[in-house]
Amino acid sequence: MTGVPVARLLGIEVRLQLGWVLVVAIVAALAAAQVADVDPEVNPAIQWLLGAVVAGGFLVSALAHDLSHALVARRRGVEVKSVLISFFGGATPMDPASPDPKADLAIALAGPIVSLVLGGGLALAAVAIGATGSIEALVAAQVLAVLAVLNLVLGGVNLVPAYPLDGGRIVRDIAWRRGGTERGGWRAASTSGRVVAMLTIVVGLAILLTGEVTNGAMVALSGWFLLLSSRAIRERVKVEELIGDLRVTDVMERDTATVHPGLTVDTFAAQLLDGETPTTAIPVVQDEQVVGLLGVRQVRRLRPAAWPETRVETVMAKPPRLPMLGPDEALVSAVDRLQRSGLDGLPVVREGRLLGVLTRRSIGLAVQSRISSGPDVVPDAPPAEPGDR
Repeated sequence: MTGVPVARLLGIEVRLQLGWVLVVAIVAALAAAQVADVDPEVNPAIQWLLGAVVAGGFLVSALAHDLSHALVARRRGVEVKSVLISFFGGATPMDPASPDPKADLAIALAGPIVSLVLGGGLALAAVAIGATGSIEALVAAQVLAVLAVLNLVLGGVNLVPAYPLDGGRIVRDIAWRRGGTERGGWRAASTSGRVVAMLTIVVGLAILLTGEVTNGAMVALSGWFLLLSSRAIRERVKVEELIGDLRVTDVMERDTATVHPGLTVDTFAAQLLDGETPTTAIPVVQDEQVVGLLGVRQVRRLRPAAWPETRVETVMAKPPRLPMLGPDEALVSAVDRLQRSGLDGLPVVREGRLLGVLTRRSIGLAVQSRISSGPDVVPDAPPAEPGDR
């Protein structure tokens, strides 16, 4: 999920996951209950107002966490067009990343550090205000204390060495820097994530045995999620070992059809979904420039009855969600960008001119070819156009 755009700060588009609607509601309810515990005589409307303030403050805190990643990335020379505010941080499809492990480590550390500093500052403010002793001050201190705890949890949880949390990325970057290979960094992140996941599952089961069913189940499920992530990293490393020396131009689909953004979806949707056409992603081109991409997944979200009324430009993926690939980019890096985008394919361009499309299908064929022929065999590809290499 790439969220919905809600603001633009410092030239960076801010997108918000829709799940935040539920998060804000839960935080507001918990904060209102905390205020009621401090002073039961507070008007319920005021309790909910203060709860809303805490919920809004937590959302701003999460924004500060993710925006800090982006700002540090920008200082390290990484272009950042947008950020996605996700619940409790962690890796998202729009996270800025650097090919330099030292720079990427600084980017990964930025979020947890900002959250911990905010949490510490709010905790000190809560103690100072609460020391005055008045009931109003105690209520205000409780509001600040809740925000402090949320920020400290946000920063602390993200330091847990398990991907997709920032801590897993930190482990990867440290191992990458010491060993000299990103693949070695991912292996270290997988191992640390697996250890953390098993420990979390054990803790969750132990809590279940004490009778705390809800809390125990949540902890155990969190561990299971981390375990699945560590397994996904192991599979990623295996794929990298197969395709590590390939470039995008070796695997991309060439001579692909293109569509104009003004066309309606019905002009090609049936052909795209018939299962006989190998194409799974079609570049959208206007004035010889790639402006978007339409994939099978997006077409399937539409009812066939809506095809004649829906223009391509209204449903196509477009920048910043749609990254463009260069033909000489390492396939390993391109696969990562494709996975993070959640799309069926990515356009391959040189100086704005479309050269082809890298799709999940073309990557799968390359992996199958390597498995059957051995890692030293490059899959057959049509002759490159002049200037492709």
